[in-house]
Amino acid sequence: MAVSAAIVAIVAMSVGCTQEREGPTSSAMQQFEIVSGDGQRAAPGHVLPKRVTVRVVDGKGRPVANARVLWQAWKGKISPDSALTDDAGFASATWRMPDSAGRDSAVAMTPGANSLGFTALAEEGASGGEEVALYPLALETYDGSNQAVHPDHVRLPTDWEGATQALLATPYPFGNANYENPSYYAGYDAEEWTVPSGLTNPIVRPSGGYLSDPDALYDPGTDRVRVYYRQVTADNRIWLITSADGIRWSTPELVASAPNHQIISPTIVRRASNDWLMWAVNAGARGCTSASTTVELRRSTDGEHWSAPQPVSLDQAGGFAWHIDVEWIAGLNEYWAVYPLKTAGDCTTRALYFATSPDGLHWQTYPQPLLSRGAIPELMDVVYRSSIDYDAELDEVSIWYSGARYDGSAYVWRVAYERLSLASMLGRMSTLAARLELPPAKGPALTNETAP
Repeated sequence: MAVSAAIVAIVAMSVGCTQEREGPTSSAMQQFEIVSGDGQRAAPGHVLPKRVTVRVVDGKGRPVANARVLWQAWKGKISPDSALTDDAGFASATWRMPDSAGRDSAVAMTPGANSLGFTALAEEGASGGEEVALYPLALETYDGSNQAVHPDHVRLPTDWEGATQALLATPYPFGNANYENPSYYAGYDAEEWTVPSGLTNPIVRPSGGYLSDPDALYDPGTDRVRVYYRQVTADNRIWLITSADGIRWSTPELVASAPNHQIISPTIVRRASNDWLMWAVNAGARGCTSASTTVELRRSTDGEHWSAPQPVSLDQAGGFAWHIDVEWIAGLNEYWAVYPLKTAGDCTTRALYFATSPDGLHWQTYPQPLLSRGAIPELMDVVYRSSIDYDAELDEVSIWYSGARYDGSAYVWRVAYERLSLASMLGRMSTLAARLELPPAKGPALTNETAP
């Protein structure tokens, strides 16, 4: 399809600037092809329903990894505007339509191959495209069950070791904690995840007890990904491992500890090289069967040595915060938290809630849950620890949920994904209707021995 010469010229200049620095081993015989995303339509100012995706292969049809692909739209906005192909040769991007109705065009280009043109239509009344209906993810777990829990999302710098995003999760086949070891996945978008070439999951195994609750972040000061996780033995121990490529991981370092079950689901934010924050749930000695919980905040100047915990004000009608995830949302200058809600004596959590805070200590909650169990069959009976991300440029929220359904003999655990506009998310939780009451799950109550 015809593409504006101006776009091609812009991208060609960019390719010329990057060709000396980037690219795979040889581009002489590369072939470039459209995989999906051409010919779509969306309402003006909205994102197309499908990502635009291309593939680079060599002269024998074999995928070419680490080929630089540049994207440019004529009127709208493509994000990211530059990416490296993955191990299968694929690269993709999100395309937002211009604010006015009409046809838009875009181009993808890579050194050593012809440019590829895409067209799309910004049309009044077309589906917005920014919302992705909730659906289960196909995470390949090392145990072969593809059952997982505790997702945690990480934004990476553009093309950090062949990926722009990472996802941590722990396998939990039918509630078997022996497999609940942190595993690492990489990708270019929020929906498709692969185990990086050269990595064999899990990235760490326990020396005793079991592992759970991974929380990850990218540290720009060291250009490394940090993964914090909890080891459960006679007490709770929080360990740290780091990696410069997502494949090779450091020796675990003990950074915090507390009696069982007083430091559950640690979640860490780095504000600056000397300003680190860790939130965790204190459920006292009884854990799952406790009458209540408290969310606590610890501080650090290096992410390794932590202060004593300080209780925070996070009060949600109907229960108590359980496994929590906190993120700093720079575009809005506030912290976000997502957490399932346990009730007194029971941690079979039935809904996920959301809160915001200007300082990490004082939290504003919402009357309705972000998601309740039963939204999809895979989350029929439990909604558990989840992870949230906000794209300020697109004004969109991505959420990775975890939860389970009871199959008659055991809980089957899965991770699911949803993308929606910020306005849609806030509207979902802000109704003043009576608080949703959910009946108990079909399966048995989760206990300290069976809860992930």
